[in-house]
Amino acid sequence: MESQDPPVLVSRSMKPMTKKKTKPVDPIRILAEALRLAEGQLLEEAVAALAKADGHLECDYRRAGLLLACRRAAEAEILFRRVLAAIPGHLDTMVGLAGSLVEQGRAAEALTLLEPAAGVQPQSGRIQYLLGIALEEAGRTEAAAAHLAKARALIIAPAERRQLVPYELYVQLSRRCNLRCTMCGWEIWKDNSGFMEDDVFERVIAEGKACGIKTMHILAGQGEPFLHPRVFEMLEHAVAEGFQVGIVTNGTPFTPDKIARLAKVGLAYLQFSFAGWDAESYESVYVGSKFERTLANLKAIHKALKGTSTRFAVKAVALGEWQDNLRKTKAFLATHGVTDVWTVPANNFGGSVQCGTRSERHGIWSLKDIDHHRPMPCRLFLKAVGVFCDGTVTACGCYDSNAQLKIGNIMEQGLGDIRRSAAYGGILEAFRQGDVRHVPMCGKCDDPFG
Repeated sequence: MESQDPPVLVSRSMKPMTKKKTKPVDPIRILAEALRLAEGQLLEEAVAALAKADGHLECDYRRAGLLLACRRAAEAEILFRRVLAAIPGHLDTMVGLAGSLVEQGRAAEALTLLEPAAGVQPQSGRIQYLLGIALEEAGRTEAAAAHLAKARALIIAPAERRQLVPYELYVQLSRRCNLRCTMCGWEIWKDNSGFMEDDVFERVIAEGKACGIKTMHILAGQGEPFLHPRVFEMLEHAVAEGFQVGIVTNGTPFTPDKIARLAKVGLAYLQFSFAGWDAESYESVYVGSKFERTLANLKAIHKALKGTSTRFAVKAVALGEWQDNLRKTKAFLATHGVTDVWTVPANNFGGSVQCGTRSERHGIWSLKDIDHHRPMPCRLFLKAVGVFCDGTVTACGCYDSNAQLKIGNIMEQGLGDIRRSAAYGGILEAFRQGDVRHVPMCGKCDDPFG
């Protein structure tokens, strides 16, 4: 006999029992929520959201990509295979699956996907890069070299089409810094003094406009810009000249009057460097600063910039157990109404900071997992130059505190000529060849990986 459901007993005093209706899954809503979470760097939460629409192909594909970013390659592989079974030959899924296989040390399997993908899109730098890695890890070094070289050439090509003219500027208004942060390369500084003079800044403005540059970042490998006695006049001048100006600060040199003036400048963004959730966690990273005072400045600047055209964001950089520390930072700042928080593990500051673990393959210390990656041309090196307070131009606007990568001086040459100089060309050629070991800073930097 076939089994039957047990009868439902209903007394005269009770209403019939009904099953609770389950709200149908709305994959469009789930995708939108996952995107919001991912943009806020809540990757694990985005994965969990997408899991609610398990079986929906778009949600499965997005979840696989996030799992791979979370270093959960085996789980990503399962979902990529599911999507590929439903849509055979889907190129992005093939490449994603290949990436998950490479991360698991299964390069030979990845090749069966990457070689046909490269045939379909031979000008894809991503595919050429992954194919080169897979070939190398599968022992086919000669073939690997050709594909990695092509990937590097594809990255460099847009800069060459601009005749190497930069399209962004990194400007050091102040060489002086009042802190000794643990994630910074301050121990190698040769000097801790100096401010940009007006004539140098005028030259920066003129050269930027001559090159058609629209974006100016007040950021350098060393220096707190708000220590400059004329910082507000310079910022206001650059904005009036039509530049989209952003600035990075440790947030310590502020008074109520300065905060009020800041709100009127018209900056594109202000990035406040802050990580921690109490005095101990903050002051152990931002050595020389005081937690309560800096937090008060952070909240006051956030409030002052609300409703203005300036985007206020916190950038939290952490060493050690960085993932847990950054989650705590975000949670803490959220209690103070600050939710635009960008969290990143510390980089090795051009090799000047020993952090994370040492990759035996590359001989580099990093908090990133770089073993299954190869160095590619640095995108910052290609798009921008750094101008020091004395007019020195460096190829690296982020980490080069001692002008080890000096390529010229803006008081003597135009930016286009500086970028087409032999000094810049030598570094560019090293990146083109995939061997920057002899280049100061670049040879030990973990930024070009991944």
